[in-house]
Amino acid sequence: MAAAARLVGTWLQLGLETAVALALGLAVGSAARVRAVLLPGAAPAARVALRLGIMLLGARLTLGQLLDTGGASVVAITVVVAVGLLLGTTLARRFDVRPPLSALITVGMAICGNSAILALAPIVRAPHRETAYAVSTITIFGLVGVLLLPVLGAALGLSDAVFGMWAGLAVNDTAQVVATGYAYSPAAGDVATVVKLTRNLAILPVLLGASWLTVRAARDAAGSRDGGVAWIGGDAGASDAGVATGSPIGLVARAVPWFVIGFVVFAGLRTAGLLDGALPTGGTLADLCSVAAAVLILVALAGVGISTDVRAMVGVGAGPFVLGAAMWIAMGLLALGLSAVVAGSAGVSASGFGGALTALVADYHGG
Repeated sequence: MAAAARLVGTWLQLGLETAVALALGLAVGSAARVRAVLLPGAAPAARVALRLGIMLLGARLTLGQLLDTGGASVVAITVVVAVGLLLGTTLARRFDVRPPLSALITVGMAICGNSAILALAPIVRAPHRETAYAVSTITIFGLVGVLLLPVLGAALGLSDAVFGMWAGLAVNDTAQVVATGYAYSPAAGDVATVVKLTRNLAILPVLLGASWLTVRAARDAAGSRDGGVAWIGGDAGASDAGVATGSPIGLVARAVPWFVIGFVVFAGLRTAGLLDGALPTGGTLADLCSVAAAVLILVALAGVGISTDVRAMVGVGAGPFVLGAAMWIAMGLLALGLSAVVAGSAGVSASGFGGALTALVADYHGG
């Protein structure tokens, strides 16, 4: 499916290969029997190939460009995440969506999609059905974003900088952010990826806070026996809370994905000039990493499509889906406004973020 998407994308020359890979995966995965056969391979592809692909994307950036792009988006990311968490908590009460499902959808929408959901689920002891519902909800609205946002961006005449930041702020899961950004343009895809990876880091304080609240709730319920339940890391705390929160260091290690670290490492290698060596077949090591990243991301998106099971949402009710829809619309509009202000401002375009984008475009066309 990845090869077919690559061929179709090359033939159409419209930057749609990521959306094609996702659509092919969804089409094949819609047949229950076929999906059951392919799922053992599709699920690892959706996880591992995506993370390897994003890690290799770091070879297209220098650390200076990474800091400029990520730094320019920090304020917008902080606003979007804070508003998203507050909005989700408020709307969950209004739509009568209760924890832990409300927490999973809120964190997934506000921060980093399925990664946030899967990281939070064991901490809040979410049932498998509610975890699947939250993942399906995030995936559905992410797919809508992949298909709709590039069309809206073109209709609004958004620059690569503005659209890339919008995609990084508004679309939930990392795979879908990558698909949305690169469907618009290579430069927009680079910006969207960096903004999304920066946004992913917000999951760390949320996981720490959720772990603390879970342990505190268990301690209160137990009546604070023998001086109370230890905070994160204590054996009694983990036992009484019913969740293996582990040590603070372990929690940090799980909260900061290894592919984010890998992305920065490859950007560091590019900065040091270690990926500029010419290959016998032409091009450089950085070019080879870029091609490998594109192929791996297509494999991952096909796996995401196959792994998506909308039927898991049946029986849970419409309230959580309405919660997700309301958050998706509100955060999309907020993200668009912030992107236009931050990435589209004259001051930023003249230096910093705009300078990084200029270098990114030059690198892409030069390579």
